[in-house]
Amino acid sequence: MKKTIAFVLSALCLFACMAMPAYAKEQRAFPSAQEFFPRGEPMPWYQVPLLELDFMGRGITNGNVFNDSVLVLRKGELVYERYARGWDKDTPHQMFSVTKSVLSALVGIAIQDKKLKGVGQKVIEFYPGAKIAPGQESKRDMTIEHLLTQSSGLPGDSDNESNAVIWWEAGDSGRAAFEFPQVAAPGERFSYSSGPGMQTLAGLLTRAVGENLFEYAKRKLFGPLGMASVRWDAAADGVNYGGFGLSMTPRDMLRFGYLYLNKGSWNGKQILPEWYVAASAPPSPRNEEYGYLFWNYSKRSPEDGSFEASGSFGQFICILPEEDTVMVRTGSAGPATRTVCGAMLQSKLVETLFMGIVYPLVPLKGVPLKYFMEAL
Repeated sequence: MKKTIAFVLSALCLFACMAMPAYAKEQRAFPSAQEFFPRGEPMPWYQVPLLELDFMGRGITNGNVFNDSVLVLRKGELVYERYARGWDKDTPHQMFSVTKSVLSALVGIAIQDKKLKGVGQKVIEFYPGAKIAPGQESKRDMTIEHLLTQSSGLPGDSDNESNAVIWWEAGDSGRAAFEFPQVAAPGERFSYSSGPGMQTLAGLLTRAVGENLFEYAKRKLFGPLGMASVRWDAAADGVNYGGFGLSMTPRDMLRFGYLYLNKGSWNGKQILPEWYVAASAPPSPRNEEYGYLFWNYSKRSPEDGSFEASGSFGQFICILPEEDTVMVRTGSAGPATRTVCGAMLQSKLVETLFMGIVYPLVPLKGVPLKYFMEAL
């Protein structure tokens, strides 16, 4: 019995000695645009093939099964990086709804800059001349936090009302989005929106900072983090899309995730308010799995603090504070789907049939379909 106890204690001591160097590291690496995170070795029990299979499985529910890239940053070291054929560390990837999480970060920065009063500020303050339809007076109570938590009452991607206005062609896309007919009073229910809600937020934030949102982001977020690959598409009026439209390399995705892992701090500077990072993780009042435009990491319980930015076709930035880890995965629909979609875009008849029969059934209403098809 004594020998058994001694063996167990020896094993535990050996495990502690192996783990101690990793946990003892207090000096973190914050790479510049010309540098990247130092390479590290994965822990013996870290099974990357299982991680890749897990991401492939999750990709099925997000529109694909193909891993274009998988990267893992653990304790400030790059312990895994792999790209599929046709992709590499220098090739930007379409982010789709990861854009929402970046937009959320800019809200936090604008609050820190005192460009916004706080998440409780009324949206109507930024659209004073907007038309409020009879019976929709509750829209005046909509706050920035309602938009951040997808509980604004504006129609979501699965609501038929999203077809009411082609906001991306409007002279003022933010106001056009804000004027959409409500489907609920603000705060009443969760309704995930890539169109009206997010463009309302992008429009008001553009007004608040007084400049193009992409230029503001380059000065306040992308530049300080060394994220040099980012591109951001915009609506007809020049206001950047709020619910989609960003592209960046997987390495820059890691940088963004690392900012959140470090509670908004980057190399000694507080880029994001720490309280805002904490509030960004789920839950929110209307959804236990959603925070300030971030989802709960699907494989964990909300209690462990893990959360993620995610987008269509399996784009993920997973932040796992307890493991001191950021995981990134990009995916696309694959060559067969791209070929079919390309053919659709070349045929007016097929496109008309698709828009009339199939499109009303899918949860992408209220956003420019061609944008998604061309971005596959």
